[in-house]
Amino acid sequence: MAEEATTTTDKDQDTTLDSKADSNTTAEKQEKLVPQSEVDKLIDKKYAEWKSKSPADDELKAFKEWKKSQQSEAEKAAEREQEFAKLQGEAETLKRENMAIKAGVNNGDVDYVLFKVGKMEGEFADNLKAFLAENTKYTEPETTTVDGMKHKPPKSGDDDAIVAAAREAAGLKK
Repeated sequence: MAEEATTTTDKDQDTTLDSKADSNTTAEKQEKLVPQSEVDKLIDKKYAEWKSKSPADDELKAFKEWKKSQQSEAEKAAEREQEFAKLQGEAETLKRENMAIKAGVNNGDVDYVLFKVGKMEGEFADNLKAFLAENTKYTEPETTTVDGMKHKPPKSGDDDAIVAAAREAAGLKK
């Protein structure tokens, strides 16, 4: 008999859940749709309220000037030092880029070379020379193949003795 009571309760709960689901779907169907023009008006109204509460540009500028005048000499000096350090860092970066370009690094590889050399210990100029001596691919000129060419230009590192022997066999100058 206890089993019958639990099955009846389960059935009652299922019907209760079904009726709640049906009421949710009807509530969704009855949801009011607002035209876009009313939404736009509401947004414009809220924006106007927000704008009226915010200070004008000249008031903001005056406040910033007042706040800056209230700073102590120590705060002003710290701000100047921070700006100086920023400019000094930018100047150092430009100096290193200039060194890499003058060393013959291809434009597309400058950032990578600066990154790799910057991670090395020691003087930047010396590290740049050592890095480029080990990695000549960053300084090789970029060659392109033109349609109609009969041969491709030799890459650096080809065996010069073989090339010289081939030129001599062909009757060309060394």
